[in-house]
Amino acid sequence: ELTFPIATKNNDDAIEDGELEAAVATDSQFKGLFQWEFYQDSYDAAFMAPSHEPLFANDDDFRITDDGAATLDLDEDTKKATIKVKDNVKWSDGEDVTADDVIFPYEIIGNKDYTGIRYDDTFRNIVGMEEYHDGSADTISGIKKIDDKTVEIEYKEVNPSMLQSGGGIWTYAAPKHTLEGVAIKDMESSDQVRKNPVTFGPYYMSNIVAGESVEYLPNEHYWNGTPKLKKITMKSVPMASTTEALNSKLYDMIFQMPTDTYDTYKEIAGYTNLGREQTSYTYLGFKLGKWNSDTKSVEYNPDSKMADKSLRQAMGYALDNNAVGERFYAGLRSNATSLIPPVFQSYHDDEMKGFTQDLDKAKKLLDDAGYKDVDDDGLREDKDGNKLTINFASMSGGETAQPLADYYIQQWKEIGLDVQYTTGRLI
Repeated sequence: ELTFPIATKNNDDAIEDGELEAAVATDSQFKGLFQWEFYQDSYDAAFMAPSHEPLFANDDDFRITDDGAATLDLDEDTKKATIKVKDNVKWSDGEDVTADDVIFPYEIIGNKDYTGIRYDDTFRNIVGMEEYHDGSADTISGIKKIDDKTVEIEYKEVNPSMLQSGGGIWTYAAPKHTLEGVAIKDMESSDQVRKNPVTFGPYYMSNIVAGESVEYLPNEHYWNGTPKLKKITMKSVPMASTTEALNSKLYDMIFQMPTDTYDTYKEIAGYTNLGREQTSYTYLGFKLGKWNSDTKSVEYNPDSKMADKSLRQAMGYALDNNAVGERFYAGLRSNATSLIPPVFQSYHDDEMKGFTQDLDKAKKLLDDAGYKDVDDDGLREDKDGNKLTINFASMSGGETAQPLADYYIQQWKEIGLDVQYTTGRLI
């Protein structure tokens, strides 16, 4: 198992007027949704790192601490969270970060005109949020401004994950003074989000070239000390060019280096590889019904093609994901065994086995469930003896997407399942 340092240290004095040239490895132009409520992918998040600071800091286990711009107190008995912004926290335009700025994201995300992807069960868990969302209330009854720096939020249920970063309590503020004149349906496309976002991190975005690069200058109002660099420049660099860019010393650092070409850059002089296990996992999802946009949930259909649990389990036992991690990802990925990734050490159960390859078990599951090869062509029919074709949608990108998807299809054929690409190719 490969391990990497998570940080690098340099004990020399900071370079006077230093300029950092960084890049993000991505094969697509960044979307440029530079606001926590609206961004959707890890590329925008990488570009937001120097400028967009969360309210809360967290420790190695991602538990929220008191070291950030705000503190969190969660009262289990009253089901209330108290968020208090520290006194010296200011936006990059010099305005104070206030309780209104802490409340504003809830009013944006909860609004029926909101265009983003964040309105979910963690927001519906706030008292009064659903009434606000459906328009029967003008305000969210469970959110109270105690004073200019303090907000109290009442929840229907509280649980321990709410003490974690990203565990159910929104960890960001939005600059109400710059955004409040913009209609919520127009926010995503507004200059306040795409061209000159106001933030309270150590740097601010001073020049955004859409889809290509961002320049950052020090935020003179930064609450937590004086930023040491004179300027940061961050560019998108295509995945296929990243190793060459490092060999040519084009950048001081590159974020999100592609895992699948690790062997080409693992030992380049003058650079250190930093990394940690991802806080995420990839998974195969099955279509079990139809999406209902009113209830924001799937209406399960017990007669759907993939409804039989044995069919889904057999597809899991057909794959050797540890070999996938070795062969396609240079050992940088491993088989996931639970919904809690191993990086959450205090919570991950490393005894769990998960789905490991067992072709005999896969075939027996299918036999017992009634998926038989009726016409002896090596492929199983459905339980009624009709042709069974499973459509597989998978995403293109990087060097391994195609061979990996081909491997999955080959393994499913091995247990008698006819799996085809939904559109005839990767999407």
